[in-house]
Amino acid sequence: MKMTALEKHFVNGADHSRTVAGRAQQLLSRIDARPGWRYLDVGCGVGAAARQVAGENRLDVTGVDVDPRQIAAANAAAPGGSPQFRVMDATRLDFRDGEFDIVATSMTTHHIPDWERALSEMVRVLRTGGYLIYTDHVFPAWLARFGRRLIRFLGLPSVPALESLAATAGLAKVYEARRAGHVDVIWLKSA
Repeated sequence: MKMTALEKHFVNGADHSRTVAGRAQQLLSRIDARPGWRYLDVGCGVGAAARQVAGENRLDVTGVDVDPRQIAAANAAAPGGSPQFRVMDATRLDFRDGEFDIVATSMTTHHIPDWERALSEMVRVLRTGGYLIYTDHVFPAWLARFGRRLIRFLGLPSVPALESLAATAGLAKVYEARRAGHVDVIWLKSA
């Protein structure tokens, strides 16, 4: 699902973009990322976090978003093609299995009705021994189940659903922080 014009106005603002980029950098600092590693930002928007991560960490960064206008803005702000930005649906990532060392997504899955498939795609393109960095709203399990029947255009991730998907995918949690209605998690993809 693409964001509304009002949502874009808020999330594309300079202050919010700095906050998102800072949070991405803070979470990335919790792992031992190596120069040259491939980093995928799923739901990159206008690319603020991807640009900061590329600039501060010497990573090969790619950002994807379903909205062509967001990607056009990201590309306009990244002259020289670094990082790279592409229009792509998170539920159908056009990358090979295990292509990335790090896959990150911030405040994206609640916009995707089939967020579980999007998360599975992120795991698929992550190499064994790579890290999945996840930040988003979470909902109580009962509300996610009930809300899914009523609000079909949103994703409603819950902590139990995330933990179940992670266990099934062979992800080991290396970091988690929860605050009211929000979670940050870093998983390591085991063999």
